[in-house]
Amino acid sequence: MGNAYAGRASFPLDSTFDYNAPSTVSVDYKEPLPVLIPFGEILVQNVFVWAWDRYHLGVNYAKISPEVWKRNIKNGWTWDNNHFGINFFGHPYQGVFYHAAARASGYSFYQSVLFDMFGSFSWEFFCENEYPSLNDFIMTSYGGAFYGEILYRLSERLLVKPKPNWIDHAGAFILNPYTYLHRRITGTRPNHPHYFPIELSVFTGAGFRFGSDYRYDKSPADRLDDKWEELFGFAGLNLVYGSPNRVLKKPFEYFTIQATQEMGQRERLFNLEVLAKLKNINKVSGKDWFDFATYTSYDVFYGDLVEMSAFSLGLGSDFNVWLRPSLSFRLTSIPSFVILGSTDFNYDDLLKEFYPDYEPTRTYQLNYGVHYKAAFDISAKYGRISNHTNIFLLKTMPSSAPHYGATGWDIVGFNISNIDFFLAKHINLGLNLKFYFKIAAYEGEYFEPMSRTMESFGLYVKYLF
Repeated sequence: MGNAYAGRASFPLDSTFDYNAPSTVSVDYKEPLPVLIPFGEILVQNVFVWAWDRYHLGVNYAKISPEVWKRNIKNGWTWDNNHFGINFFGHPYQGVFYHAAARASGYSFYQSVLFDMFGSFSWEFFCENEYPSLNDFIMTSYGGAFYGEILYRLSERLLVKPKPNWIDHAGAFILNPYTYLHRRITGTRPNHPHYFPIELSVFTGAGFRFGSDYRYDKSPADRLDDKWEELFGFAGLNLVYGSPNRVLKKPFEYFTIQATQEMGQRERLFNLEVLAKLKNINKVSGKDWFDFATYTSYDVFYGDLVEMSAFSLGLGSDFNVWLRPSLSFRLTSIPSFVILGSTDFNYDDLLKEFYPDYEPTRTYQLNYGVHYKAAFDISAKYGRISNHTNIFLLKTMPSSAPHYGATGWDIVGFNISNIDFFLAKHINLGLNLKFYFKIAAYEGEYFEPMSRTMESFGLYVKYLF
């Protein structure tokens, strides 16, 4: 959706494309492997990672015993304070390998989710001496299924060509090594994804950005009021898998990925937005179409400026209308529920001032809430205007706050606008405008409301594959 579009215009109808093939590729599908095999593979994965942590790295959390297992079962779930990167990138990637074991064994997406949950549960209760973490269980299970399905499909997509070359094999291995090796050893199984079209583009550019941090505590003369500005460079990619104007037969037959890395004189920022369809209703009339679907998404801002993430699940509409033969309009609207999110915490200086024994634990809050995503795209013969907006209303998870009981609300929003000029067959020149804001209101005597904003504009060159 939005500027996740990789192509030059709204999607044409794919009436001549066979999504249930490739008819030119001979695939010898074998029966699904017995259910005990992927379960066993998942347990072997956990034992291997635990042994590596325990005997090679020598980390304390890997020192387990039957007493630790009894304690974990007795005490149950808690919220952990691990680093943002570990909780919101590391644990989902761990779940990718659980998902790969099940999918490569011939099980469907939803069946594989049960394997993801089993792998995460067994790790939390039996492979660490820390209390079982509920946020880790959610991120490893849900995030593992989310990223696992995407990487599985992209990896297998490279191998279903009539004659994949060594680059295709290398790419498939890099994207999902477990699935690749599993496929080479045991063969192709049922529930294997068929061939789907992909649009891919990469871009790079530079620009100028400025921001401010404001906190409403103390007297006006002592309030935090920090303004900054800087030049920055950026690079990224857009990927669209499948087509939005068809009925899905299986989850994740349509998803989009947008990733951008910004490097400034003062601030770094990584932005990732992934959106996938689970089930849909699609109506086509000539070149126009309307789609209503169940969506799942992952949005993250991560860097010196801000830490924020959210896994969401919701319902949304997406329609495309051709106003003229060379002019189309597309609009997407998706309200969602945030299953698990996070927002950075900005009161450490106050806590150190008023609580001499305060020691920072984690730098972010764990949240649930609501999320609204909207986008429009106007495409013509020589260019395109697109805009997409994300707004999050987040509430601290009950009993999850590590900062002396700091709980409350966060409102986070960002808007990204693009103007693309089609210079050549594979090259676009574009202008990018971004706006980000956060408003935080936490309970407690020392947690006064605060706000943060960032605006930026940049020029970029995009190459379309």
